[in-house]
Amino acid sequence: MDKSTRNQRKPIPKKQDRARSSAGRPWLLWLGAILVLTFVVYIPSLDNDFVWDDDLYVSENPLVTHPNAHALLTTPVGGNYHPLTVASLALNYRISGLNTASYHWLNLLLHLANTGLVFLFIRQLSKGRLWTTVVTSLFFGVHPMHVESVAWIAERKDVLYAFFYLIGLIAYLWYVDRRQRPWLGVAVLAFVMSSASKPAAVVFPLALLAIDYIRKRPFKISVALEKVPFLAVSLVDGILTLSAQQGSGAITNLWNPFQKLLFATYGTVMYVAKLLVPVRLSAIYPYPSPRTGLGPEYYVAFAAASVLVPAILYLSRHNRSVQFGLAFYFINIILVLQLITVGGAVMADRYTYLAYIGLLFASAWWLDESPNPGRAGLRAKPVLAGIFLVLLPVSMLQTWKRADVWQNAGTLWSDTIQKHPGQCADAYVNRGNYYLRHGKRFEAALADFNQALALNSRTSGIWNCKGNALTELGRYDSALACYDRAIKLNPSWGEALNSRGAAKLRKGDAAGSVADFSRAIGLNATGRQAYANRAIAYIEMREYEGAISDCRRAVELDPKSPDTYIQFGTIGFAEEQLNRHRMAITDFDEAIRLSPPGEPRLGAYYLYRSYARSALGDRTGALNDAREAQRLGTMVEPAYIRQLGG
Repeated sequence: MDKSTRNQRKPIPKKQDRARSSAGRPWLLWLGAILVLTFVVYIPSLDNDFVWDDDLYVSENPLVTHPNAHALLTTPVGGNYHPLTVASLALNYRISGLNTASYHWLNLLLHLANTGLVFLFIRQLSKGRLWTTVVTSLFFGVHPMHVESVAWIAERKDVLYAFFYLIGLIAYLWYVDRRQRPWLGVAVLAFVMSSASKPAAVVFPLALLAIDYIRKRPFKISVALEKVPFLAVSLVDGILTLSAQQGSGAITNLWNPFQKLLFATYGTVMYVAKLLVPVRLSAIYPYPSPRTGLGPEYYVAFAAASVLVPAILYLSRHNRSVQFGLAFYFINIILVLQLITVGGAVMADRYTYLAYIGLLFASAWWLDESPNPGRAGLRAKPVLAGIFLVLLPVSMLQTWKRADVWQNAGTLWSDTIQKHPGQCADAYVNRGNYYLRHGKRFEAALADFNQALALNSRTSGIWNCKGNALTELGRYDSALACYDRAIKLNPSWGEALNSRGAAKLRKGDAAGSVADFSRAIGLNATGRQAYANRAIAYIEMREYEGAISDCRRAVELDPKSPDTYIQFGTIGFAEEQLNRHRMAITDFDEAIRLSPPGEPRLGAYYLYRSYARSALGDRTGALNDAREAQRLGTMVEPAYIRQLGG
């Protein structure tokens, strides 16, 4: 027998091979069960509408409706730089337009993928501890504090940045455990993708240091040099984020440093409390009013954090795994603890999306048999098991119910107002806008806007919303006064000018409306609504060429807009008035094709197409269109029907 033959490995017996393959089956069964439970509790989210700022991110975002690479890479949205998130929304728009189903499905699929990645990450990190892995990934999947990140379309940035963040952690862990350098490159690439999805990824290098700590890696120059590419990405990400948020006015300076510290300790305590008792969840947790100051709950939280945080750190001083979990929590929550006050809420459910992995890991660690179980560990195990057993059905029920709360803006903001009555101007504004656009509950909308103004009268948007409600109620003079106030507060805001122009048009001042629409276009040349509105004003003034030009520009800016049929109908009417009958027929064809079922203008489109066909001598086509207009409820002169031979 030669040397090569002697060195060959003996074939693995079939029984041993089957044993190895079956050893992984329990893990796959657990993972499958976790993913099924997660999918089930999120089923109510799949038919939810657009809510909150989904219009800013999707329906009114030219980066989504007309994407191009340069604009995606250079234009912040909503005070944040996240080009990959916007690109993913543009993909949804290309697939389904403004049908929300594909957006919600992709959000949920990403959350399921993230749940699977948490499972893989914790299994490797804990070196195969079953209950640590199962509990951490299960509650990551079904905890109701994560509903906001999944059921809100604009929070695509959460589930997408977490997807790449977790891939990066797994790749880095593989690099550390296996010493295979390509995995370090994968981690860098994943971090870049995560940063391009949401700026919160900037803390990723700190999470890598936490992995180094739990793996007892020595601090050496070579270990430090590994972090240089990650720090470079963090630096660029941080600069882009601060620039975007300063430009949007997202950073506020209403509070002194001690008050900001109180906000931070309040958030720290409340996030832990809501992990264990997930009740009274809300889309917004408003800041206290600067006029009344901070309530006692902030000082109580400060005192609790001052005692509990040092005590927990002391008790876990000999357990690197628990220390890792606590560090991971603080690393991923520190930037949103309002030490720098950003936005209009003291805390938010979505901020826990990745941070809770650390708390769950630190808690679930005790459920597995420790190599050296101390008395405290043995006592903690049944207590924690009981807590998780009670928390599981509560979490699943709350997630199902919470996903349904995000059904539409009416349900979402009514829930917020119920939990924070008379405290949150944004909630009243958002619900008022929902009443305005759905169900035509104009008086209810006006009441909400008045309540919002009682809380905040210095925001131009609220005055604009009140003006919209008054316009719908036919109180044009009062509406114009509100628009004037909005424009005075923010002279460069085109939307208020557009709204005032619409009110003037409805009042009968077409020339005045054209002036406002033209100013709005000057401030935002890519805003289609001002073009569409000015076209209607031009029709009123019988300036048909101007109407045609504006309508075509509106269609060009957003050909997938749900009201594009109105522009084609307007163009058809103008062409007919100019005796361009064939062109009018073509445009009315498009208007009819694109009109949704039940559209009240549809009968008029048939009637005017009938006129155009009659002018061209097509009496049969004209008669058919006239009869269809009659069937749809449009008044058609009997003499005209007789003239066509009907």
